[in-house]
Amino acid sequence: MKRVKRSKTFDVSYQKRTVRAVLIDTKTDADSWDRKELKNRAAYFLLNGAPEFSVNEIDGGRFALLAAERDFHAAKLAGISEFEVRVYAFNEKNAETFSLIEKLKGENLGAMEEAYLMKALVKEHGFTQDDVAALIGRSRPAVANTLRLLTLSPEVVGLVESGQLSAGHARTLVRVPKGQQFGFAEEALKRGYSVREMERAVKAFLTPPEILQKEKDAKAAAKGEMLKAFVERMRSVFRTKVSLIGNDKKGRIYIDYYTPEDLFRFEELLDMIESYGQD
Repeated sequence: MKRVKRSKTFDVSYQKRTVRAVLIDTKTDADSWDRKELKNRAAYFLLNGAPEFSVNEIDGGRFALLAAERDFHAAKLAGISEFEVRVYAFNEKNAETFSLIEKLKGENLGAMEEAYLMKALVKEHGFTQDDVAALIGRSRPAVANTLRLLTLSPEVVGLVESGQLSAGHARTLVRVPKGQQFGFAEEALKRGYSVREMERAVKAFLTPPEILQKEKDAKAAAKGEMLKAFVERMRSVFRTKVSLIGNDKKGRIYIDYYTPEDLFRFEELLDMIESYGQD
């Protein structure tokens, strides 16, 4: 019998309570966040109320905030002194695991930030990529693609972290030797490559010239066959000799006629086309 692999889980039961802000500990303080951003979020919470936060119960009747620290500081800035919270009873390891998952699920993170958090779940907390995908509501390929960013050279990672290079552009470089990745990234930025253009450039670099030539010849042959089929259709419709000189981009088409009846037939076909366009 085939053994079914089970996803790794942990207990996420909680109680809902109302807790005073002064009893909730955070890893950061308000000064760690952009002041303007905090004020904007504070204004929103002042009008709409604070979200429900997740906390872990610790010693001395205090609680540790598990996620959404920016929103917590913004809500305090709005003057909110009590919060509806979900209270968990995690041990230290599971508290860290839950915090990582919540950040991946609910916070607006950069691609590299997501990659670091996913790596921590896999390397430090023993989850598989399938587990991570299920826990944060993503597909397994999406998780794998994000983790691949960590295989890039430090220089390229820096470009992604600074927002100069998109994650999509960066992922195309995974197959390029590390020593040449930064050069490709610089060229992409200089030329304003789209992700598709970057993919084509990487493919051209990695594919031997003879293979590229074979692919080019195959495409040309396919287009030639399409043109031949087009000429045959014209011969069938006009019932006369039709010749084509050129390629799929430009050229000339010659339609031969041998009798006045041929011209009359062509005229009838034109009348039919024109009348169709007027209907």
